[in-house]
Amino acid sequence: MKAATEIKVNAAVKPGLDPEFIPAVLWNKAYREAVSATPGSLKLAIILERGDGIRSRYNTEILPHTAENATVNFKYVERLVKFLLWMKGGHQVIIAGCDTLAQEISAEYSATGKRAFDFKIMGDKIYGKPFTIKSCSYADAPEAHETQIKMGGNFNGCRIGFDLGGSDRKCAAVIDGKTVFSEEIPWSPYFETNPEYHLDGIRDSLQRAAAKLPRLDAIGGSAAG
Repeated sequence: MKAATEIKVNAAVKPGLDPEFIPAVLWNKAYREAVSATPGSLKLAIILERGDGIRSRYNTEILPHTAENATVNFKYVERLVKFLLWMKGGHQVIIAGCDTLAQEISAEYSATGKRAFDFKIMGDKIYGKPFTIKSCSYADAPEAHETQIKMGGNFNGCRIGFDLGGSDRKCAAVIDGKTVFSEEIPWSPYFETNPEYHLDGIRDSLQRAAAKLPRLDAIGGSAAG
């Protein structure tokens, strides 16, 4: 019996707090190199459906799905599914090219699996439909069907925009796209544990900007992580 396949990565820089941490980009690179060097590797497609016929498709390859490769194949594909779900979204995933692996991923992304959170939020909570993972042959995999939707571009009206930074807060007011007020005020949110400090600062900036407008149609903002 062959030993289980391992993907070995020697990171040039090891984090002091977690020396065993391996960046995904390095692990994936090593895995793909192993796939390229292994005869019999399988083509695989991951299709995410979002409703109204909108689909995204990601093409890749995996090692032959044998007992010794099962663990690394699962790790590679499961992480891809996770990433694609949160990048693209979708209530149905089709894994094309390996039925067994699709079944394993489906069990992980179920109401009782380790990815139950993703199962619930990508199903009923976001799309209002049951979340499912299905399989088919690679030859039968649906093609991508993406659409583009123009966002923004409307500058009409009286608007306020704010940015809550780590050392200052900025706020501006515009009328039909023309700036009529802009201000930057120093503050220190990182070191203030009282919520009222934050609320008072935000209200102050918004009220100062709103005072320069005849009315208020929209507010948009961002905050430092």
